[in-house]
Amino acid sequence: MTKTEKKNAFIFRYLFFSILLIASFLLLACYLTVSKAEKNFGKADRQLPVVSRLKYAYILNKNNAILTPLVAFPDDIDKKFFISSDETVLEICAKLENEKIVPNGDLACQLLIYYGRDRMIQPGSYTVPSGLNTIEIVQRVGNVAYRDKDLYIFAGWRLEEIANAIDTLGLSFTGDEFLSSALNIPNEIREKYEFLPGDSLEGFILSGQYHLQPKITLIEALELFMDTFESKVVLSGLKAELETQKLSLIESLTMASIIQRETLAVEEMPTMASVFYNRLILGMRLETDVTVQYAIGWDDNTETWWKPGLTWTDLAINSSYNTYQVNGLPPGPICSPSLEAIQAVARPAQSDYLFFRAACDNSGRHNFAKTYEEHLNNGCE
Repeated sequence: MTKTEKKNAFIFRYLFFSILLIASFLLLACYLTVSKAEKNFGKADRQLPVVSRLKYAYILNKNNAILTPLVAFPDDIDKKFFISSDETVLEICAKLENEKIVPNGDLACQLLIYYGRDRMIQPGSYTVPSGLNTIEIVQRVGNVAYRDKDLYIFAGWRLEEIANAIDTLGLSFTGDEFLSSALNIPNEIREKYEFLPGDSLEGFILSGQYHLQPKITLIEALELFMDTFESKVVLSGLKAELETQKLSLIESLTMASIIQRETLAVEEMPTMASVFYNRLILGMRLETDVTVQYAIGWDDNTETWWKPGLTWTDLAINSSYNTYQVNGLPPGPICSPSLEAIQAVARPAQSDYLFFRAACDNSGRHNFAKTYEEHLNNGCE
């Protein structure tokens, strides 16, 4: 072998081992980067390409100090986060930052991609507890396992109907357990909410949509219902308005619940409230069918809690809720009223009306009358 050949062979071996050494260092660096990311953040999505996995592992490791601190919300109160079906991942991440749920929306997106969860985000309502870090938040938001269960309480439902709806959600408690507590308020709920006057929550669970955490307990659900009532009725000043009408809170809710069952037309609720106020002032019985329906309860023939087509026998039922037989308001609410029905009791129309009956056009609205003769004339042929 000539000197030139020996020199070239030496250079080749030098370059080969240098490249091998550099490659070994790079492989080791890549391995350590990925291992560190897996230790700090968990395993990456298997479908993520190797280069992308290394890229996101590096980014996440570099920003570990931003991703790991706990995020505390004001007053340590959980936050609700809503994802609509038409939102992109980037929009969701930006919203997380804008709503101060995570400190950095871009890094939240990097995490989502790292986990492969950017392809699996589900729309809906999510509850984000205070005191989680960005890693934990990203693993919850958009994950169907943590999605709130939506309970919609229709205006005019009685407690038994709410219990039936609860049974469809697969919560940690049953509808019967809810009903038992709603009819015999637990001490911890009674002590926390001083506005509760009686033993029953009938009328205190406002209609509307409630987002329940999948693992919510019965007490937590009752607190959610009462927090909503407290916010919309007590703290809003509506309760103070009701008191100016010379009715107690439970009397106001009782009238509101009757109005709710009598009409779905929000615009005529204040007028209907004026009818009941006028009749009470004159000492007239309210004589409203819906209170009799409440007294009857479940009807096997029609399979409903609100029996239609009441008979004279029904109207003679012996019950404190039968406003054809007793004076004044019944002893308590008969259903969950809407906020509009409660507002109608607080702000009744000024009228001389004493009667109302359903309009003959099947609109669901009512015709009002000042005299019994006018009332009869409003009848349908």
